[in-house]
Amino acid sequence: MKRFEKTSITIKDIAKKAGVAHSTVSLVMNDREHVSPKLREKILKIANEMGYMPNMVARSLISKKSSTVGVVFPENPHFFTITYFLMIIEGIQNACKKYNRALMFFSLDQTKGESYYQISRKWLIDLMIIMNVDYTRDISKDIQDLRDNGIYFSFLTKYLGKEKVNSVCVDNFEGVRIALEYLASQGHKRVGFIAGNPNSADGPERSQAYKALSRKFGFDQDDELTVQGDFTFESGEREMPKLLTLKKRPTAIFAASDYMAIGAMRVMKEEGLSIPKDMAVMGFDNTLEAAYVEPALTTIRQPLQEMGEKAVDLAIRSMNDENFEPQTLALKPELMKRRSC
Repeated sequence: MKRFEKTSITIKDIAKKAGVAHSTVSLVMNDREHVSPKLREKILKIANEMGYMPNMVARSLISKKSSTVGVVFPENPHFFTITYFLMIIEGIQNACKKYNRALMFFSLDQTKGESYYQISRKWLIDLMIIMNVDYTRDISKDIQDLRDNGIYFSFLTKYLGKEKVNSVCVDNFEGVRIALEYLASQGHKRVGFIAGNPNSADGPERSQAYKALSRKFGFDQDDELTVQGDFTFESGEREMPKLLTLKKRPTAIFAASDYMAIGAMRVMKEEGLSIPKDMAVMGFDNTLEAAYVEPALTTIRQPLQEMGEKAVDLAIRSMNDENFEPQTLALKPELMKRRSC
């Protein structure tokens, strides 16, 4: 019974005990000005003693704004099992704690015509982090709707539209350069490349970087050395046999994601190949699995947690500063040397 009474404390109860108007308590609880430091301290002390907890849902209904960060991702039944996304979410969660905001997740079903703006209005979300965009559809109108209606947002990927928006991504060109430089230093000239999802921002960018830089590093330029994956384990397994059946096999595989690299490694082991003795393997992302496969995967590290934090930082800065100009942050990747290469 005691617990129920504590959670039902209102600002009117605090005001009565403090001997002030409930509007004064409201100013304190919403961190507004016009209350003296001494009175503010007194009210906060009474609120704490009474076990007052603000009703965030009620606040949202009254103000038509929320204290929630909405993370929106394309419909994917496996989203919460993919450690790549979970590592980014860890960074988002850290930022939410810093700004005292709650966190909610929303899947976007494009087949039903859902939009980011519809989600924001349905759930009273005024701050949004947009992940893993599928660029098979034009989202420019959706972005304009968010802006026109005061919804603040950041992309956790490179934004490919013409509008200037907040976005956080990795420097893909630099990541591919580091990878190929390392492969060249290991004596590899014939490298098989498993490309990523062509409907994303990262997939085409890493492919373009590979095409430009592999020539610079003197790698063989046979078209058959490049196969098309989609960042998943399954696509690595699907595409790897094409590279193994070449008359002249590659001496190393560079996959545009760790998951494709791990899928490729599974096929190689089934064929009795020793990694890296018979064929070296390199990935991109540095997901949790990379360090625990056998052999441990050499890869390009994305600062995934930092990316999540910075995406929230940018959206909050946009909300708090009307003169803030949207930014694109391309964070630096680094080489993680392990035993697969």
